[in-house]
Amino acid sequence: MKKHKNIKKKRLNIPKIIFTLFILGLIIFAIKYIFFNKNNEKIDLGTEVVSQNIVSAKDKEIPELVLNGREYEVIAKESTYKDKMVVAKDNIDGDITNKVKVEGNVDTQKEGIYEVKYSVRDEAGNENSIKRTVEVRKTLENKGLPVLMYHFFYDKNKTTGQDNNWLEISDFEEQIKYLSDNNFYFPSWEEVEKYIDGEINLPQKSVVLTVDDGDDSFFELAVPILQKYNVDATSFVITSWYGYRANEKQKNVSYQSHSDCMHEGATNGKGVMLSWPIGKIVEDLNTSNKTLGGNATVFCYPFGQYNDVAILALKQAGFKLAFTTQGGRVYKGSDKYKLPRVRISKTTTITEFKNMVN
Repeated sequence: MKKHKNIKKKRLNIPKIIFTLFILGLIIFAIKYIFFNKNNEKIDLGTEVVSQNIVSAKDKEIPELVLNGREYEVIAKESTYKDKMVVAKDNIDGDITNKVKVEGNVDTQKEGIYEVKYSVRDEAGNENSIKRTVEVRKTLENKGLPVLMYHFFYDKNKTTGQDNNWLEISDFEEQIKYLSDNNFYFPSWEEVEKYIDGEINLPQKSVVLTVDDGDDSFFELAVPILQKYNVDATSFVITSWYGYRANEKQKNVSYQSHSDCMHEGATNGKGVMLSWPIGKIVEDLNTSNKTLGGNATVFCYPFGQYNDVAILALKQAGFKLAFTTQGGRVYKGSDKYKLPRVRISKTTTITEFKNMVN
């Protein structure tokens, strides 16, 4: 009988064991459930936790920063400085220009050289920065702006210049080196127009270079020198002769109009621009502008000749400035369609050149 009682007791303990195991199972399930949900929360916040770490691990490329305008800006004292800012692009985040931070101030009331720093950071933490130097210089004095006029170039080791309009290329390099070494400023045509209108001042030692016709000698001999010293010049192109040159889009060269087919003589001994009707002149100007890419706003009169009809045609065709071959400098208030220039010729010495631009 005792033996049977012991067996009964052991059987009675089985449900308790099962119940205990059931409770333990519930506890384990609850622990796993809670742990799983917490992990899910981390993944849901993934862009802040998991994904961000993944992106940071993969994205090691710094953002790209590109300056608007020039790396070295020159402005006149007491003028208004408008920061042209930068463009910031990232390989993952795209355009992040709005995240750019700017450090440094330009005091236009005080002459000197100032540094402006632009920096940006992408979502992965990669940083980049770029700097611009701004020089505040004395205002161009009342002596006016010299706009230089060149024509053709030659290499004395290979040939000789046909007439006084041809400049030996080593002499040209000496002139350009002088301008570069002495930190001359080369204003854009937009700045020249605003200067004439009295809207802005130009800095001291400002000069504009123009080359008539668009002859091959300019592109083959002179342009490499301009690029060597990073000096800007304008090619006034006769597009029916040299329009193909505008397709090259050479660095440091602005392409402006010297007409399409109006660089021809008429029966009256003058250029055809003085005898054509206004409609025909406008048509020629539009053709020239189209050949140059549709952005020409500055004109050089064929043979330097003009009349009231020519000026009216230029205005109708959208040209804002026009140059003659008359000698002189450009001033505030100058007639924008009768602008003079400073002629550079074969016989111009370096001493004469320095006097012309200073």
